[in-house]
Amino acid sequence: MKNLITIALLVLTTTLVAQDLHFSQFTMTPLQLDPSQAGKIGGEVRAIMNYKDQWGSIANPYKTYGFSFDTRLNKKQKKDNFFGLGLSAYQDKAGDISMSLLEIDLSLAYHIKVDAESYFSAGIQGGFGQRSIDVGALRYDNQYDGSGHNDTYASNEVIGSPSYMYPDFSIGVSYSHGVNSNRVISNNGYDGKKINIGAAVHHAPSFNNSFLQTDSENQKLRYVVHGLTSFGIGETNMAIQPSGFISYQNGATEFNIGSYFRYTLQEKSRFTKFASGAAFSLGTHYRTGDAFILTALIEMGSFAVGTSYDLNLSGLTAASDGRGGLEFSIRYISPNPFGLRKSQSRFF
Repeated sequence: MKNLITIALLVLTTTLVAQDLHFSQFTMTPLQLDPSQAGKIGGEVRAIMNYKDQWGSIANPYKTYGFSFDTRLNKKQKKDNFFGLGLSAYQDKAGDISMSLLEIDLSLAYHIKVDAESYFSAGIQGGFGQRSIDVGALRYDNQYDGSGHNDTYASNEVIGSPSYMYPDFSIGVSYSHGVNSNRVISNNGYDGKKINIGAAVHHAPSFNNSFLQTDSENQKLRYVVHGLTSFGIGETNMAIQPSGFISYQNGATEFNIGSYFRYTLQEKSRFTKFASGAAFSLGTHYRTGDAFILTALIEMGSFAVGTSYDLNLSGLTAASDGRGGLEFSIRYISPNPFGLRKSQSRFF
């Protein structure tokens, strides 16, 4: 009975997650959240790699990979309005049947300067997705012979194709507000405040999302509202950075909220190249009904390395013993953002 319950819970989890892949370190997947984030950088170019491994304690691990690159097209510092261009690719592979999702997209955003401290941004994203499964690994209830699985029995299921592709488009808007401090102890501008909020709609037009010829299950639109903020503590090297998002798709809602606590270890030197700047952050987030997320992020000049772990809180806890997913991310921003934040109040 315990094994049957575990299998049922795994099937339910697979059904929910298969709608869209996701990462716990969502601040490291800006183009997946919202295409208007393309080019919204504390520098000129940004590249991010992501990896997630989950449910390894009870099943063939779900593995998720990600890569994104974005840049500002017109790099003149005095230019008020500018374009941002991005490329992103994400792949998810789940379970023994290797259920796979691949998404590759181009993003184009335009950022309009509202005033000295604020920008309004709008973006569009277009590309394609591909879903696939290993049909040979599938098992059906019609193939149960009374004692176990018998692959000589007909499944009576009609699989149209083990792989299919579809066009995929998204739109998004966002608003950014940033105020840096002129104090000597400025925490790289973080004793001021920075706010970045936005909303996006993904998966237009709707497409058939089923491997069965006899089934017509369309992929539903996914709606996302997100926010990333930073409030520095004056006369210190510390900042509190609340962040979160709400995602809704086909009756399922994902709510993820929490905060990073950032400490500047070293400012970038204005006179030598030996001190490029460094900071350390600890984060705690809660994904409702699913997981408590612990995150650590170290920034060293242009590079940042993040790691997080999901402590499972869902109905799967009895089988997983609370063990969820391990995730890693690497980010590169050029030029060194530690040297720009005092002169640029635009973005994080």
